Amino acid sequence: MYAEIADFKDNELELKIREEDISILYIIQHELLKEKSVDFAGVMLKHPLVKDYIMRVVTKRKDPVETIQEAAASAAEYAKDFASLVKSEIK
Repeated sequence: MYAEIADFKDNELELKIREEDISILYIIQHELLKEKSVDFAGVMLKHPLVKDYIMRVVTKRKDPVETIQEAAASAAEYAKDFASLVKSEIK
């Protein structure tokens, strides 16, 4: 995965993301939208033949970089719990 800050303001962040599956970004977006401090979180595919995406996050007052980091950590924890659940059911 490759990520680059395209635009950054006080409460807005736009990331360019390459070579990643959009499903991961949707999971992070879902976690972001659970937060009351987030006004907007969206993911957009720039071109259907190339895996280039834009993720935009707008917060009320909280640092958007910190907010994305927390959402990604929450998504990773959810994936870990899901993997454990599946593993326990297979045994």
